Amino acid sequence: MGLVQLPEFRMSSDEQIVPLRFEHLPRMRFTEDGKDYMRYVPNYIDYIWENSEDGCSWAAIGRGKVIAAFGIRMIWEGLAEMWMVPSKDLPNHAISLVRGARAVTDIALRDYGVIRLQICVKVENDSAFKFAKALHFEVESIMRKFGPEGADYYMMTRF
Repeated sequence: MGLVQLPEFRMSSDEQIVPLRFEHLPRMRFTEDGKDYMRYVPNYIDYIWENSEDGCSWAAIGRGKVIAAFGIRMIWEGLAEMWMVPSKDLPNHAISLVRGARAVTDIALRDYGVIRLQICVKVENDSAFKFAKALHFEVESIMRKFGPEGADYYMMTRF
């Protein structure tokens, strides 16, 4: 997919979305779900970094804190997957993050040949589900016992 240039969108003066760097990840204050992943996925921070794509992964910064890491990775031509790792600080910056992530998804579908964009969301995670819905993803199916913790996940798609 290459380097995705973020368009201009409205954010507060103390918020920004920047290209993801490894050093952003250890600075995050992980949510309880993130802490669960750390228990089930060895070297979770390294795993996130290794599965991010240069030019297609970002850190959302608010008031000097890393509020989320997110990105899009190509699986094969036409199919991409969006991912996000939120921090505990995300709720105070949710509107700006939705604007930025929506801009990224719009660009991927419009300019980069993505015909199917998908995201996996833990069924029990209401805030992640609402975030995906705000990005115009729709539930396609439930993947039973999909997660590393054995939880059910929604496969959500956007075309």
